Amino acid sequence: MRDDNREHLTAETLETYFGANVVVNLRLADEPECHLRIDPTVQRLQLWTPAAGPEPDVTAMDRVSVTTEQVDRGTWFVLEVDAEGSHYEAYSLIAAVVDDLTASRLLHVAMARSVESFKELLANRQRLSEEKTIGLIGELLLLESLIDQLGETSAVLAWVGPDSEEHDFVLADVDAEVKTTLSERRIHRIGTETQLQPSLGRPLWLVSIQLTRAGDAVDGFGLSDVVGRVRTRVQAQTDAFAGHLRSVGWRDSDADLYRERYLLRSRPAAYFVDDAFPALTRRRIDGVVPQPELVTTVSYRVDVSSLVPGSPPGALAQFVGGSSE
Repeated sequence: MRDDNREHLTAETLETYFGANVVVNLRLADEPECHLRIDPTVQRLQLWTPAAGPEPDVTAMDRVSVTTEQVDRGTWFVLEVDAEGSHYEAYSLIAAVVDDLTASRLLHVAMARSVESFKELLANRQRLSEEKTIGLIGELLLLESLIDQLGETSAVLAWVGPDSEEHDFVLADVDAEVKTTLSERRIHRIGTETQLQPSLGRPLWLVSIQLTRAGDAVDGFGLSDVVGRVRTRVQAQTDAFAGHLRSVGWRDSDADLYRERYLLRSRPAAYFVDDAFPALTRRRIDGVVPQPELVTTVSYRVDVSSLVPGSPPGALAQFVGGSSE
């Protein structure tokens, strides 16, 4: 009997499991038993369910395998999916299979029904994670604004984020680190101890962008839309622009995989990163942590919602003062 009240994991919850970097086992259904095993260490998802009917033939499918395992409780089918670069798509495939299993279909039938719906995943096409997707959207929105004000050459040359370990934009007299979030608060993930460490003699501004899911809104936009829109504005720097996109994992052939659409939740804001800004930098670590050389990887989240936005100089001021989608 099908359990129509069974809840599916959200993309955010799934990313939390993968981010924990420990193996997690979840029970997805009772009849038949369906267990999900999440293994972030190898970027794999496994569905365990009691063997019934013939073993599915998935030899023609990339990223998917089915084995038969003998355990104390009997014979089980194990459906394994390579989830690297496609966490939620891989989970959605398993969830669709479980839906069919709980509707009294056998595994080989459920797999056959899923092939068409998940042909992008099974064809080994990969898309950026949602965090990287919205991050790239944010950088492209600022780049688009800079093209309007500075011209394409200066704007594209200033966009160094894809090739830099530090700041996303290096303008004539100021640096900018762009952070984009789907949260109702301005909570941003800082990936290294250098991202919010100003370069010597260079003012640094954190540009905060809030997006929200567009639903059925006609004015929503996706990553493919923004890439296409900016590309039409770039004539002399096409190679540099294309190279930046490739370096962050964008591929034109995968444009149709980016179906999510977003809206600006609020007007972008900028915050001056000075000595009073809550940044965890290498200099601060060196100053307070014993044996700081042993601290090799730093990642944290900062909530700037309660801070008063500033007024950045030059072209950044136009983006945070009058940006709209």
